[in-house]
Amino acid sequence: MTSTARTTRYSDPFVCPDCSARLPLQVTSCPGCGLRLNVPLASELLQTLRTADDLLARLRAESTDSSYSPFPAFSAEPTEPTEPHGVSALSVPKILLGLGALCLLVAAVIFLAVAWSWLGIGGRTAVLVALTLVGGGLGVWLGRRGLRVAAEALTTVGLGLLALDVVGADNAGWLGSLDGAGLTCAVGGTVLVVALALAQVTRLGAPQVLAALALSVLGAGAMSASGHVTTVIVAVVLGYLVLAAAARLGSLRLGTVLAAVGAGWWWVTLVAVGLDDAAGHPSLHGLWAEGYGAGLLAASLLLLVPVPAVRRDADTTRVLVAGAASLLTLTASLPAVDEGATVLGTVALVALVGWTVVSLALPQAWRPVARVPMLLAALPVLAVTAGLVVQATGNVLGEDDPFTRGAGLRLGEPDTLAAPALLVLGTCGLLLALISLTPRPTAVRPQAPAGVLLAAAIATLALFPVPLVLVTAALLLLGANVLAEAVLAGSRRHDDRYAQAQALVGVGLGVVAVGGSLPSDVLTSSAAAVLVAMTAIVAWRGTTGELRAIGGALLPAALAGLVWSVASVADAEQVQHGVPALLAVGVLAILVPRVELELSAALAGIAASLGALAGADDLSVALAVHLTVAGVLVSASALVHPQRRGLGWAGGLLLAAATWVRLADLGVTAPEAYTLPSAVALLLVGLHRLWRDPRASTAEALTPGLVLATVPSLLWVLADPLTWRAVLLGAGCLLLVLAGTWLRWNVPLLVGATVGTLVVLRELAPYAAQTPQWVLIGAAGTLLTVVGITWERRLRDLHTASAYLARLR
Repeated sequence: MTSTARTTRYSDPFVCPDCSARLPLQVTSCPGCGLRLNVPLASELLQTLRTADDLLARLRAESTDSSYSPFPAFSAEPTEPTEPHGVSALSVPKILLGLGALCLLVAAVIFLAVAWSWLGIGGRTAVLVALTLVGGGLGVWLGRRGLRVAAEALTTVGLGLLALDVVGADNAGWLGSLDGAGLTCAVGGTVLVVALALAQVTRLGAPQVLAALALSVLGAGAMSASGHVTTVIVAVVLGYLVLAAAARLGSLRLGTVLAAVGAGWWWVTLVAVGLDDAAGHPSLHGLWAEGYGAGLLAASLLLLVPVPAVRRDADTTRVLVAGAASLLTLTASLPAVDEGATVLGTVALVALVGWTVVSLALPQAWRPVARVPMLLAALPVLAVTAGLVVQATGNVLGEDDPFTRGAGLRLGEPDTLAAPALLVLGTCGLLLALISLTPRPTAVRPQAPAGVLLAAAIATLALFPVPLVLVTAALLLLGANVLAEAVLAGSRRHDDRYAQAQALVGVGLGVVAVGGSLPSDVLTSSAAAVLVAMTAIVAWRGTTGELRAIGGALLPAALAGLVWSVASVADAEQVQHGVPALLAVGVLAILVPRVELELSAALAGIAASLGALAGADDLSVALAVHLTVAGVLVSASALVHPQRRGLGWAGGLLLAAATWVRLADLGVTAPEAYTLPSAVALLLVGLHRLWRDPRASTAEALTPGLVLATVPSLLWVLADPLTWRAVLLGAGCLLLVLAGTWLRWNVPLLVGATVGTLVVLRELAPYAAQTPQWVLIGAAGTLLTVVGITWERRLRDLHTASAYLARLR
């Protein structure tokens, strides 16, 4: 079409759509270009051109509009997602061909089952072979013409018919007397060969999938027919590897992946079968002389078979070699499993050290190959070493009660799970492996491995019946040495985190030493003294604030333990241990007002007091003494440190509680004995505050003391009104009212008036119930008269009373 025709309005029926010539009515062909206009194709072309012309006109109108934007309009309103209302055009042939292939296979099975009986040998053979050839031939033919979906379906039908051909031939007796396993092998082998051929010719996916499945069918049949499970599995794995190599050479990606998956699946099966055989015969004779370790050995070697093919992929090569090395290590170590923990730990330790040395000798890129079996060998070494450490800890702690044995106590001789020497040797091997995993093994500080080795040596010593003092002293010396290195590192201001870890390890060793020495009070006091020094160093010389806080939290507990153990060495009774420990931690908290130390001191004091009270014959006396000491210490801290003024309330409560305990023990039931001392103390404190600060509020200064002094007695008076207590309480309330009025203090006035009113009403109640009715009526009339007369006077006095109350404090 010319350029003139492209701009012509095709809605005009008298213009030729090709040459744009004007035509008369009912013309059958264009005289200029010879285009026929009376055929159906011309009408369809004319309609298409009219639609295109309309679209072009709309585009021109939008291009001339000033509000036109090349971007689509955006609406803030959410739009409903559109859903397809039909099946995709690409899905239709897949569905139809899939159903068709299924129907063809079902028909073939029915034919084989039903029609086989009335067809002759020739007819049966001809029908099946013809169907197979037709299905396979059509699949190849369609595949070459680009109809891959149809080719996949018909190829699948052809291969399925091929399997039925083999089954039919066996039923006809052409394959001899095959059992189920032999028939399975025949079907799998036939389909495998034909599928491989079709895959190479057509490069379709169905033959590749069926070839991979056929090899597994062939392997299952051969395994059932021969009974040599391991040999067949090895052959199948090799077959899959060959299949993967062939598919890779033929650029069949799906076949390569499926073959690799099949090889991996059968290799895992080989490992499982090999482990089952080896676990049933874990001795050297059973594994190698009788051949029960052949499966694991074959599985190890099979991992090395693909290495030449994937040598360009370094990561895959390293994974395969590492897996083979790990499986070989496991296979070589299996005879030690049935020989006890000592033999197992020794063999694993040899493997660990060997692979560690290999890891250090290999180039950096190949070190992961040796690290995988190294970590595998480290697991039993770690298990044996940890078990020996647990046994050593239990032997040190023992089962004796605290402070019941002498200083010459010797450890027991436990039945260890392995040779004690493996504790040190295993620790050496694990440290060597750990160092080899670091990016720069030469940069590792020698102090840390040396300290771990010394701790392992002490734990090994604890597995023998040696004197307890020897183990305790060794732990304390090691802890002190580690702590000294931490303090030295902190003073040089390098690597605070490393110094913090060292300090915690040192203190931890001291705690273990104290815990192990508990059966002897002499050893405990000595170890606790060292622990006190260590925690004090950490609390004041720690390299970080967190470390100093930890030291401050541990120091009071160590000090309390020291005082307690010294009291035990001095043959003091248990009830006498608590007060010295309480005084020690209390004085420490007063001298060092740090929050973590004060909280720890409180907990240590409570623990020491409870321990002392557990051995007291007269519990009330001992409790009162401990409460008094605690109250004095807390109050002293409140007086000494201005920022701890709030502790004065806790100290006063402790002192009051001590008094109450003694009063209860003496049989005192009067509430004033319990409340008045505390009330007097509170009033004195309030008066002192008012004296120092004349502008202070009496509500804050005097309310606690006045309420404590009057309310408990008021409650007693309300229960029993006609007593001397009521008289004294009323007199006290009168004094409070007078004092408040004279001093212009509102709190004494209000408390005295309120409590006094309640006392008077309670005293009146018994007599009011016996008063005649006329007296009550007369009193009511008199009251109303007085109120009416004095109403005007009260209004006048209201201003005077308001001014007076305003001047009250």
